[in-house]
Amino acid sequence: MANSRKMKRRRKRSPQRVTIDRGLKLVGISDVVVSPDGELAAYVRSTVRKNEKTRGTSIWAVSSYAAKLRQLTQGPEDAQPRWSPDGFALAFTRKLDKDKPPQVFLLPRHGGEPTKLTDLEIAPEALSFSPNGKRLAFLAQTPDDKQTKARQKKGDDARLFVEDDKPKRLWIASLKSGKAKAASPEDRALWQYDWLPDGNAVAVLYTEEPRLDALYFRPRIGLVQLKEANLRPLDVTFRFAQGIRVSPDGRHIALVAGMTDAPGGGEAWTVDLQTSATTCLTPDLGATVERVEWLPDSARLLLMVSEGVVSRLHTVNLNAPGKLEAVCEALPASIDEIRPAKDGKSVFVVSQDFQRPAELWRADLDTGKTAKLTTENSAVEDLKLGRSSVRRWSSTEGFEIEGIVTLPPGFTPGTPRPTILLVHGGPMGRFRQDLDLLPRQLLAGEGYVVLAPNPRGSSGYGQDFVRANIGDWGGGDFRDLMAGLDLLVTEGLADPERLGIYGASYGGYMTAWTVTQTDRFKAAVCQCGLTDLYSFHGQTDITPTFLELYLGGSPYEDPERYRAHSAMTHIKQVKTPTLFLHGEQDVRVPIAQSYEMYWGLRGIGVDTQLVIYPREGHGISEPAHQRDLYQRVLQWFEKYLKRTAGNRPG
Repeated sequence: MANSRKMKRRRKRSPQRVTIDRGLKLVGISDVVVSPDGELAAYVRSTVRKNEKTRGTSIWAVSSYAAKLRQLTQGPEDAQPRWSPDGFALAFTRKLDKDKPPQVFLLPRHGGEPTKLTDLEIAPEALSFSPNGKRLAFLAQTPDDKQTKARQKKGDDARLFVEDDKPKRLWIASLKSGKAKAASPEDRALWQYDWLPDGNAVAVLYTEEPRLDALYFRPRIGLVQLKEANLRPLDVTFRFAQGIRVSPDGRHIALVAGMTDAPGGGEAWTVDLQTSATTCLTPDLGATVERVEWLPDSARLLLMVSEGVVSRLHTVNLNAPGKLEAVCEALPASIDEIRPAKDGKSVFVVSQDFQRPAELWRADLDTGKTAKLTTENSAVEDLKLGRSSVRRWSSTEGFEIEGIVTLPPGFTPGTPRPTILLVHGGPMGRFRQDLDLLPRQLLAGEGYVVLAPNPRGSSGYGQDFVRANIGDWGGGDFRDLMAGLDLLVTEGLADPERLGIYGASYGGYMTAWTVTQTDRFKAAVCQCGLTDLYSFHGQTDITPTFLELYLGGSPYEDPERYRAHSAMTHIKQVKTPTLFLHGEQDVRVPIAQSYEMYWGLRGIGVDTQLVIYPREGHGISEPAHQRDLYQRVLQWFEKYLKRTAGNRPG
């Protein structure tokens, strides 16, 4: 009865505005693993910890039918839950000391204290039980030898760029002793793997050098025989390979990859382990495959597919490429993660949509019936959300563009509002039908109309659409963005005198580029953005292939092409006050890119600021930094878009 009264009191609460703190309090649900009997789904629960620099992670489990929640570990940094094949134990990693790597622990299924299994010098990644449950595999770099450690202890820690980079190798640890030994060649970099059913070998995704450029553009598939610790390459060629999965019968590998000159993968493939024959299961798909999982019969695959701004689940038969069958269509529109049960009857999914936050769901693959298993983010029910809808418009060269418009809560037509154009990264990223409290709903709650388009080059619309901005950065994609904004102005939603633009990574590039091409924006926020493509080519960790693919050659052979597409080349045309936000340790888009344009704008008298976040890389992850970042974004737009009292949210 007391609980009933509490629920009634909760429903009577007045809706609360979306704030930065409320956005940061959303609980993250990730790394879902289903017990072999299908009764429990364990997952990593991520939360903001008071006065801590990082989010805390612990492991929880929920009953697949009763939806009863149970905390399995206390954290604060527990991760990588993995069920043993018999389902009696759960392995996971735990970080006990900030100066030492995480170790592997074993926890009995029915509770008790976890037992420490390993004493590793290296951080284990991609933890996985062998099929018989007697060993654990993981990926890690080789520890430094005694001579190197002694040299480093004396302060001599110089390293040779690129040549001293250590590849990740496959390691096998015994559950009896906890000792681990390397099981793959030291001159190959392993990125992903999956066990063959007999436990004598693993299929691997590897490269000949330990660099992301190689992984994206020159990945290889092979088999590691564990007794000999040798690697047998398969005679196949892919690009952007990811998510390799071995079929239950051990005859095929499935993966997501591409085989064209497109700057991304997004197709489902199988590889015959005996003949190396490849089959594309999704030819001419006007969408993007994100993940593949085998079903128990080894004849069908479950696909997670991005279709524009939504995500769908499909099955496909190995003998019928291209014939996809939609399943579980009642799930929320955006899927973050999938994990089928071992018996193939159900699938566990983390998903969300415009109104519902990310939660764990179970869906029946035959009937399509769904059940929500968690209520981690039920506090969202108390928030005052702006209405989001999907819009489409025509752009140049016959392109149809899709995007999301989010209106301020309580918006009534008739008075155009200040409007923020959001630009996603990638450029193969995309906006989707998710909750997006930060920044979309935060900005809407402050009285802004928010437009989040998917211009040409975005994923979710097929290979031709992804390829459409090759050689044309800042061309057709820029026109797609402006056409969407023009639509909102024409409809009386956007005030043409109070427009702002905000993007990160490639979205940061488009932000920097846009303010050199038009003065229609009164404020801009460029987060970790590319501003000078010529210098970026030699600075990023994905050089040289990434930019050379998009721009059609080396900057040293054709420097004018790189300069023509760089914001810095046209900086004298900028009039828009621009805020730069950048992680100091960013290696994807080094902070020098923001330095360049910041000093350039100061030199021509345009108001600008550069905020530097110590310890941060390409994404800003520390809660205190995230709080600061969004507060500065709000203040910058408040200062320059000059909202009147009548435009403030109610």
